[in-house]
Formats: sequence, structure tokens, C-alpha cells
Amino acid sequence: MMAIPPPLTTYDNDIDILLSQMTDEDKIGQMTQIAIDLILKDPSKPWNEIEVDPVKLKTAIQNYKIGSIFSVAATGAYSLEQWHDIIGKIQDESSKTSLKIPVLYGIDSIHGANFVRNSVLFPQAIALAATFNTTMVREIGKIVARQTRAAGIPWVFHPQVDIGRQKLWPRLWETYGEDVKLVKDMGRAYTESMQGDDLKSLVTVAACLKSFVGYSHPQSGRDRTPAWIDERQMQEYFLPPFEESIRAGAVSVMINPGDVNGIPGHANYHLMTEILKEKYQFEGFALSDWEDIIRLHTVYHTADTPKEAVRQAIMAGVDMSMVPLDFSFFDLALEGIKDGSISISRIDDAVRRILRVKYALGLFDGRNAWPDISTINTFSNQIFDQINLQAAHEVITLLKNDNNTLPLIEAKITSDTKLLITGPTADVLTSLNGGWSYTWQGNDQSIYPTNFTNKTILESIKRYLGTSKVEYINSTTFDQIVDMSKVLDASVNASYILVCLGEQAYTETPGNINDLILDDAQLQLVEQLHNRTDKPIITILVEGRPRIIRRIVELSSAIVMMYLPGMEGGQALVDVLFGKYNPSGRLPITYPKYNHHLSTYDYQWCETSLGNNIDVEFEFGHGLSYTTFVYENLVLSPSPILLWDEQLSISIVVRNTGSVIGDHTVLLFISDLYRSVTPPNKELKDEATFIRDTNLTLDGKVIFTGNSSTPIEPDAILTIELQGRSHVGAQAKVITSGAGRITAFPVQFRLNYYLSQIDVRHIYSLHAIIRNKNNELLYMSDDHIITVPLSTDKHTSIVIPVKLIKQKISVSNKHEWPELICRSGQDAVDIIKRETGNILI
Repeated sequence: MMAIPPPLTTYDNDIDILLSQMTDEDKIGQMTQIAIDLILKDPSKPWNEIEVDPVKLKTAIQNYKIGSIFSVAATGAYSLEQWHDIIGKIQDESSKTSLKIPVLYGIDSIHGANFVRNSVLFPQAIALAATFNTTMVREIGKIVARQTRAAGIPWVFHPQVDIGRQKLWPRLWETYGEDVKLVKDMGRAYTESMQGDDLKSLVTVAACLKSFVGYSHPQSGRDRTPAWIDERQMQEYFLPPFEESIRAGAVSVMINPGDVNGIPGHANYHLMTEILKEKYQFEGFALSDWEDIIRLHTVYHTADTPKEAVRQAIMAGVDMSMVPLDFSFFDLALEGIKDGSISISRIDDAVRRILRVKYALGLFDGRNAWPDISTINTFSNQIFDQINLQAAHEVITLLKNDNNTLPLIEAKITSDTKLLITGPTADVLTSLNGGWSYTWQGNDQSIYPTNFTNKTILESIKRYLGTSKVEYINSTTFDQIVDMSKVLDASVNASYILVCLGEQAYTETPGNINDLILDDAQLQLVEQLHNRTDKPIITILVEGRPRIIRRIVELSSAIVMMYLPGMEGGQALVDVLFGKYNPSGRLPITYPKYNHHLSTYDYQWCETSLGNNIDVEFEFGHGLSYTTFVYENLVLSPSPILLWDEQLSISIVVRNTGSVIGDHTVLLFISDLYRSVTPPNKELKDEATFIRDTNLTLDGKVIFTGNSSTPIEPDAILTIELQGRSHVGAQAKVITSGAGRITAFPVQFRLNYYLSQIDVRHIYSLHAIIRNKNNELLYMSDDHIITVPLSTDKHTSIVIPVKLIKQKISVSNKHEWPELICRSGQDAVDIIKRETGNILI
């Protein structure tokens, strides 16, 4: 773990002085965030003609005391020079106010500084999750922070740490996948790397976690629609990634624009105040999403007037309102203060939280709030592009490779037997990058810098093979067949057929879909090609969601998943297709086969019992390689007895039995055999990655070392460590959704790990031997639970070390655990900790 910035409360003495000087208007102004549109002369003009209107800016800052501005106008990203001009003028105006409080500017830097022209556009989050490489994510976070801060913007609305378990959701690709541990690890890595250990540094930014909490799991799959998440699920799956990044120092949180269990996110006192601010002791501030406070009145109907909507949101815990296209929040909040419906203590708390972040960022220090114009000279760096290419390499996931179709045999590709390329994602940059790429939807390729237009899949392959060996025929759009005859005729003489399928760029509500099955026109393209020729078909998937492709899986000789790989995705694919890079990505989501069978990997045992079954296209963690790996010699250490809060180290030998150098991630799963609530069949608890040393440096440091800087070669040894108690029993396992009874059991668990190359699962069953704080050994036999005092030699002599096979243990002193009465999930945890000294359930 990296060092984190100083506690936000460090600045409270200065803030107390400032608060004492602030009027109610000053305070509400700090809580008000507006879009840049309100200070522009004409926000509809092309990006390069955008100008700040000094009169509108003065009105916003002087009259309404605005504390925050964000985003770009709809016409797209600005150049670095434009940003310097815009931010400079905003801070100049704020310096003319009586209190001289700087404006906090925020931006959606989602996969790079994507609203700064010529910035590096990295793979999107779901793609980065496929690398399982937090070291890579840390380096990307540093670059994103550096290029965003270079524009004079110190605050970023990222990462999205809501867990991605709803495959229809149009923002799935903004998440780090469906597993709790993976999302926790990636979110922490990104947060720590963006914020560094000093937010005042001009190469770091403040992170804003999105979207607290449960936004990612709408029941319908549509954006901003209701989620129904019981307390146990909330505690076990959705809240932990937020808690992890808050512990890592995240200083702001954006609130869920949907609702959970009938309570809109922006009116949810329990989640915002009791959980976020009190339980997690979060000292930063909570930001609303776009227009979502007024929507308590206009959309969710929990408030009968706009004024009541403002009152509900503030009193529930929202600290800053993304209004964003008028000043209504300012006026209504001020009314609430004057009539007493909004307490001044709540206002002071909100303003204090906002000012803490401004102080932490050094915005009150000298010229820190203004852009550093010297960054124009250091904004671009060849190393940034190399890191981006390496990330795109590691993202690519080989889902199928019959008869070693890949890598392609270059000698077979000639001017007479060309590589035939078709499909709607073959020659578009927008699909490689997805939403939040120069514009909100990311679907306007016309505003991409001209020096990037040669980075599509098609152009990248042409650059490698030469144009004479490549034939491109545009036969379909995303959802319509254009002309199938030409591509079918060309397929007869082709050496290979590369079919590039997937999705157009989208995000949020415009990305809603009615059907997860890939558009029929694209499926027909593969089907008709297969019917016409026996040439190998390589299907390339460029998509933010796992669109169902059941009809064409068997028809494809190879299938390559690219997700949304960013600007270097085209070149990365070339390197994979032609064997310059051995793919190592693994699915961070379960890829479904059927529309109404959208399972996750951690399904419950009962889902495969009594005639039920799990039938998916590709499992979570699936990913092939051009070589083969064997796992050998599993060893547990350091002790056969797992003491309270002790880590269990598991080492295995990973052997490359093929002839090609390869990167590899080993995934380690734990399975509780019995719990007081139905356990999942398995849970990811650790992973370790061997990756090649690319010898790239940033700030003089060697990067991309992962767990080892050595690629997998024969006899390479990989050690996986299970850290602490959460790996043998999660706190959430004792959570109940309300009043009730639970029975506590010590844990019996099973260790699973995958050999993905040949899809073999190795399963070791372990008896976990656990010592509690009462100095007793606890473990579970096949028949009953046993407690053995450590002080009795007779009893300790019968304790059997952790075994790789199930072992029946029989002793006379059975121990019956009492039923524990609990009023809430947290009560259950507290009771068990108090009564037994452990929460390993």
C-alpha cells in the first residue's frame, strides 16, 4: 500500500477561522457546483471556438459565490492552452472576492485526461480489470493525474468502484468487474496513485469515488433505475470497495443517481451519513450527480416541491450539488436556512468538508489554484504511449483458439491470399475508446486529433502487413446489413477472415439496451461467412458489455476479447494476432450464453442442485495463452495451525510447459463448505501475476513488475499469500437484513485454483484450524464443531494439521454454539466479536 495524504482534519483550525468569516451566502455558494456552460459565451460553438464570458463568470462568482465548476460543453474536449485560459480566468475572478476562496474545478477523467486534447486515452476500467495487474493501474493513475493537473484541473470524478454484476447496465465498462476483491484492489490502486501522498503536488489530483452505492445494479439493467439490494448483499458486495478506497484516502464521493430499495441515493441518510460518514469516518465531501437533487421532486417524487428536494438532500448528507445549469440550488438552500428547515450546523459540516479538500489540494497556497503553463512542455511523453500500449497488450483476452489458429501464420497472407477484414468495429476509433472520449458519449470521431486516425484496427494491420495483403470490405453497420455479397465473394480466396464486432461508443442512459444478444446483423455476418467458406474466422469483440454471441461461438476458429482497449488497442491486437505478444488477459466478468441466465462466478451451491445448472459461455477468470502452464507442489506455510488474524501462505510452482514465453495470472479461490447463511460456491481471495519486464520507467522507477518482473519460464515459482482473517471468513457472512437469529460456526473451507490453459480446476479441501482470542482452537469436523483449550496437552495432541484431504475428527467434548440475538447486521458482528473473539463465520 502506498502512503496517503495527511488527514483532511489537519486543516480544521484554518477552516474554523474561515467559516467564522463566511455569510450564509458564502457557505451555500461553496456547496453549489455549476457546469461550464453557465460561464461560456456560447457553449454550442465548436470546441476550438469556446470562450469564457466575463459577465457570466462574474455573476457566478461574485453574486452566487460559486465554489465549484465542472466539465466541458457538449462540443467536446479543449486543448491544454484553452484549459489554461479557462481555469486562469476562473481563479482570477475568485481572487477578487472578499474571502478569496478558490474554485474547485472537476472533470470526468475516466480513462485518461479524456477532456484534454492529445492526452493519452487508456483502456477503460473493465479492460484494465482483465489484467489483474494493480501495478499497471497505479502507473496509469499517475499519468492520468499528471495530465489532468497539467490542465489546471485538480479534481477527477473517478474511479467507479460500484461492483459490476449487472451485465445489461450501460456503465458496466466503467467498473472493475464482478468480484469484490478485484474491485477493491483496482479501486485502491487507482485512488492511491492519482492522489499520491501529497495532494498539493502539481502531478496529483483528488479522487471522487463513484457512485455511492448500488447504482451499478439496477434491476432492469437500465441506467438510473431502481436497485433492490438487501442488507447482506450491500455489506458483502457493494460497500466493501468503497470502504477500501476511503481507507486509501479518497477525499470525495459522488452519490448514486438512482435509488436503492425505494430510497433515492440523494435522500438516503442511512447510506450517506450513518455508513459513509459515521461508520467509515469519511472526512471528505459527498457530491450529487447531474441534476439529481431537483430530481427528488421531478423524477423520484419523494419531495413535493423543489425546495423540499434541496432540504432532503442536504439533511441526508449531500454536501455539494451538481445543479448544474442554473442557480436554483443556491436560492432554495438559502431559503431553507432562513426558515429553519435546513440546520446551519449541517451547512457548516458540508462547507467544512468541501474546504478541507480545497486546503488539501493547496488551492489556498500561492498560485497553486492557477494552471502551471510550463506543463505544455512536459504534457506529452513517449513513455506514456508505451505504457498505454503495454496496458492494451495485457488487456486482450483470448477466449477461444481452436487448432492454434492464432497466432496467424504470416507466410499464408499474400497479395493473392489476403487477410480479409470486415465488421463495424474494424475502422473506428470510437469503439476502441468508448464513452467519455473527448465528448460525453465518445461517439464523435470527427473531433479526434488527426494524428490519431491511423490507430484503428484496420489501419494498424495495414501498417504491419502492407496494404497489398489486406482487403477491407464494410459489409454491415452495427445493426444493419449493408452489402454481404462482396465480402462473401472475397472470403473464398482469403487466407484468414478477421471479423470485428461489438458496440458503438456510449455511456449512461443513451447506452440502454433491450437485449444483451449482439445485433443480428453482426451475427449474420459470421454465419454467412461460415456457410460460404471454410477459411478460419477470427472473431474480434470490441465491447463494453458481454454481448451474447452463442450463435457464432462454434463457427469461429478463434475469439479475441478486446473490451474497450483505448487508443493503442489496434496496435496491441496486431501484436497479439501475429505472435509478437502472448495474450494473458482474464475475464473480470462471467460471459453469459443466454439472455435470462446472467450468472456471476460466485453463484450459490443450490444453483447447481435439484436439476438446476449454470451454463455460461466463458467463466470469470477465463483466458487462454499461446503456451501452456502447469501448477505443481502446493505447499501451505508457515504453520499447519492458522492462528487468530494470522496469514496463510500458499506457494505453488508454475511451470511453462510450452515453447513460447508467456505472462500468467494465478487466481486463488476459497470455498466455505458450510455457513450460517448459504455460501457461494467460491470466492476470489488472491491473485498473483507474472509479467514480462518492459523496462519502461516513470519518474526514474522501473514499473510493471507485478509480483515478478520475470516472465513465466520453466521452474518459475509463484507464492500466493492470503492476508488476514477476511480470507478465511468474511465479516459480511454474519450480516442479517434485519432482526433475527444467527448461529455461529467456525469455518471449513476449500481452496480452488485454476489452470486456465486447459480449463482444469484443481481443488484442495482443507480443514481450517483457527485459534480465537480466548486461547482456544476452533475447527469443524464432518459431524460437529469442536473447541479445544490450548492448555490441555491431551486435547492439543488430537489437533490434526491442515490437510489436503477431508479428515473425520472424533472427540468427546462437542461444543454447541449458542444462537445469537441480533437487531441488525452490525449488531451481529459486534455480538460475535464480543462473545467469541472472532467473526470467522
